[in-house]
This record gives sequence, structure tokens and C-alpha cells, in this order.
Amino acid sequence: MGEVVLENVWKRYGKTEAVKGLSLEVKEEECIVILGPSGAGKTSTLKMIAGLEDISSGHIFVNGRLVDNLEPHERNVAMTFETYALYPHFSVYDNLAFPLRSPKHKVPEVEIKQRVDKVADMLGIGGLLDRLPAQLSQGQKQRVGLGRTLVRQPSVFLFDEPLAHVDAKIRNRMRMEIKRIQEELRTTSIFVTHDYLEALSLGDRIAVLDKGVLQQIGAPQQIFENPANSFVAGIVGDPPCNLFDARVARLGGEMAFVSRDGCCQMPMSPGLAETLRPHVGEEVKVGVRPMYVTPSFVASEGCIAGTVYVFERFETKGVLQVQVGETRIAAMTTPDLKVQLNQPVWLKVQPRRVLAFDVASGRALPPSDV
Repeated sequence: MGEVVLENVWKRYGKTEAVKGLSLEVKEEECIVILGPSGAGKTSTLKMIAGLEDISSGHIFVNGRLVDNLEPHERNVAMTFETYALYPHFSVYDNLAFPLRSPKHKVPEVEIKQRVDKVADMLGIGGLLDRLPAQLSQGQKQRVGLGRTLVRQPSVFLFDEPLAHVDAKIRNRMRMEIKRIQEELRTTSIFVTHDYLEALSLGDRIAVLDKGVLQQIGAPQQIFENPANSFVAGIVGDPPCNLFDARVARLGGEMAFVSRDGCCQMPMSPGLAETLRPHVGEEVKVGVRPMYVTPSFVASEGCIAGTVYVFERFETKGVLQVQVGETRIAAMTTPDLKVQLNQPVWLKVQPRRVLAFDVASGRALPPSDV
């Protein structure tokens, strides 16, 4: 068992509302990633589940049992923190064994050794058991911190940005290890991060949180393709979604989005045109992901004309930033693209991939079935 249910959970620190009416169901063996910026309420949510913070109102259930008033050790959950939190005077072995030696658990030493050896082998730190934390690299410390959670054999793992303070190479490797362990153990997990790529890699579902409010929850591809609002569209995706304000217009009988300065005229799908037909002249927020924007260096009818602002080259892709009047639009390319600053460029956009959002609320405006 490992189901976690939050029912209308609130967390207040004085007059500050960190978590606002959060309802969430994490299924047995599922990994849910809570994605959001700093101050979204992610860590507060984990601490309430772990019993390290009291809830202000609402209810939390673990394995069908109400845990609102239970002590942390009574909940059968284990939490990995953003910092390693290793005891500097303990060996790696003793750091791993420490949770099992607590009077609350009373695990026999023979079983402690079996669990520690198994976890150390799983994490590739079996040869480090006699070392002190000061003798470890960043990545090794992170593995020990993770191992101290795993030895507990809880029904639920809670990960509070465990990869936030390691460099990119270690972060990628540890992300892979966490994914492998999750699939091997099939233990229910809740992982908190501000990094979309981590969320995409680890989550069976992603819950997007902002200012304590759940914005959307769903499978990674679902929230990528159909974001509930402009905030979700902006935080989900790498490179980020292009977002700009425009008015709904009818140009030569065709519906289109026109930027405030009139320089960017973007097409829309028939379904979105049907939705927005009664709103000609009104302003909306337009979104389109860089992967659905194709640059060309030959003038083409129906394309958006602009100039190269900057080109960023990454390992497997390139991102071309194009200035269109006052609007900047990113397009994804191959990494070997050759361009010059201010070079003319024309952008072809896939109309069915263009999104629209209400300016005031940020709510997505769905296309009609046509």
C-alpha cells in the first residue's frame, strides 16, 4: 500500500497562506512530481504529509488512514531533503543505519546490516561505507542522503528537490538513478522540483503549483499539449512556450492573432477561430511552443517576417530567437544552424498548435469541435 490523499489542505504561517485548498490523490506505486517556482508551496506540502508541519485545515490520508494528528514516525513515510543533512562525525554506514537505530523503529542490527548493504549496493556506494562525509564528493553525499531514505522501506517516499545543489552532470546521473530505483521498488513517490526536465523524466503525472494553488494535474504530455492556463504553458516546456499579448482579428476573411504593434500576424486553427469569432477586437494571450515554429531564410507567403535576435546552440538542438516588431518568438532548430544577427528570417507556425488564453484570468480558451 502507498496511497496518499490530500483533501482541501491549507497551510498558513500567520497571515501568509502557503498552501490554499490543495486536493490531491497519489495512487499506489505512482510517482507524482509537484512542479512550481520558489514560494509555490511545494516544500510546505511535503512537510505536512511527512508530519513535520501541522496542517491549518483539511485532511491528509496515507494508506487510507487519517494522519492529521500522527507523529512523523507513525506515518510510514520517508523524506529526502534539499540538503544532504548528513552527520559529519558518522561514517557512511552509520549515516545510513541511523534511521533504523531510532527507538521508534527498533530494527535488529543484523537486519540493519542487510538493509544498509542492499541500499549501498543499489546506489553504488558499497565501497564508501567506512568514509566520513567530509571524504565524499557532492554526488556521493547525495547518494548517501538518498540511501538514508531508502533503508526505511516506507510506503511513501517524499523527495524535496534532492538534486538542487549538485552540478549538471551529477544531477543528470542522479535523476537516472532515482528513476531506476522508483521503477525497481515501485514505491509511491512524491517528488518536488522547479525543474521541468526533472518533472518530465520522473513523473507519471505532474501537479503544477503556483502561490499555493494547484493549477493543473495530468500526464506530462497532457499538460504540455493542453495547458490549463498561461502559467502552466510558461512553466512546462524547454525551451519555454512563446507567450505574447495580441488582439483577435479578421484579416481578409481569415481569423488571426495580431500583436499590439501589428507586426506579428499569427494564424489560428479552425476550431480556435470558431471559439474566438464572437471576440474580434478583444485582446488575448497567445502561446505557441518553439518546436512548432519553423524558420526559413527565404521570403514565404503566409509566414511571419522578422530578424535574428540571437541563436543559442545546445547539444542536440538550437534555439533561434527572432524579433518581430516588439514581439520576440523562439523557434527550435538543429544545432548546426548558421545565422547572423539582424538577418531577415520568416517563421512558419503550425496553426493547430497555437494556444489562446484569457488575459485577465490566464485560463485556456479551448478550440471548438469543427
